[in-house]
Amino acid sequence: MKEQPVIPLPPQTSDRLFFLEFLKAISIVSVVSFHAIFVPGSAFNVDAGILETLFAPLRFCVPVFLTISIFLFERKINESTEEPSIQSRKALFKKRLHRLGTPLLFWFAIATGLKIINVNSILEIITQIFQGEIFTGAYYFLVVLQLLWNFVLIRDWVIQEKNIFTTIIIQAVALLFVYGAISGFFVDEVLKVLLFLERPLIIYWFGYIALGVYIYQNFDWIERISYSLSKTNKILILFFTAATMMAEYKVLTVFLTDYLRPFDYAAFSCFLSVPMMFICFASVNEKSLPQSIVKLTKILSKYSLGIFCINGLLAQIFLSIGTKIFNQASFNLTQILVIKMIGWVILLGLSLMLSIFLKRLGFKKFVC
Repeated sequence: MKEQPVIPLPPQTSDRLFFLEFLKAISIVSVVSFHAIFVPGSAFNVDAGILETLFAPLRFCVPVFLTISIFLFERKINESTEEPSIQSRKALFKKRLHRLGTPLLFWFAIATGLKIINVNSILEIITQIFQGEIFTGAYYFLVVLQLLWNFVLIRDWVIQEKNIFTTIIIQAVALLFVYGAISGFFVDEVLKVLLFLERPLIIYWFGYIALGVYIYQNFDWIERISYSLSKTNKILILFFTAATMMAEYKVLTVFLTDYLRPFDYAAFSCFLSVPMMFICFASVNEKSLPQSIVKLTKILSKYSLGIFCINGLLAQIFLSIGTKIFNQASFNLTQILVIKMIGWVILLGLSLMLSIFLKRLGFKKFVC
């Protein structure tokens, strides 16, 4: 099959792509929600699976971030004056590596220092780095770098329409394999390997390369669909997506009663949530929202990198303190939800304020 023709987005990209800022803003708010429990699991007087199921609809956050990364990388390739080639893609990847690598090293170094202060062994620290757990959410950077590098290598293949769908099918098979492992279909050693390799394992994520490419190639069509849908229809789509995610996570928590990580994004509904979010929000523009919301959206989007890293560090610190304070406590579901909501607001606010403060101190590249 011939390569899928790609038409670069027209000049008015700043306005047309405001919805990406909007998606980044709601995604970073959602990311923080999963880190906002500052009491130990032993203090839960309720099945932890209930909490996972209730907040499952917010699991679109990391998949959306990954898809946007591929979308924008493909856009850069098409905007380049050079003839697309693996050499030009490698050059773009090097720029992206520098863009991500600098804050990555900075925040990993701070997290490592905190672990040393906390008397973690060198082996524990190295293991946590490679498992993406040196701070909460650190795995994301390991995943996005893997996806971008693999995209560089397979881009000529994956931009063909039939191969986009082939990649999605392979991703579905990989998720079925994961389901088989957690349901006991394979020998215990398979599950142990998956648990050790943690979230950075690419088998959970590579399908987002195909989604990012497909959405970029078909953006005009997706945008037209978004504009044609009424608010009621969009609410119904989001409600259906949320219900699907809650149902699947309910199944996951049946198999994984004591832990969900690293399988918290190994869900078909997470994959489904990405096109649904793009379809529902591709029509969002600055003129369609109050200026206060536009301003907040731009701030959250601009500082999403800093919020992501800082909230991950603060979450571990707060949980460590909370574990010592509430070690013997017992909270029911209502109390846990109140604690989580308060922690969510505090963690998001502190992370944003510290990001702005660091930017004013001259550390812009670490937070923006």
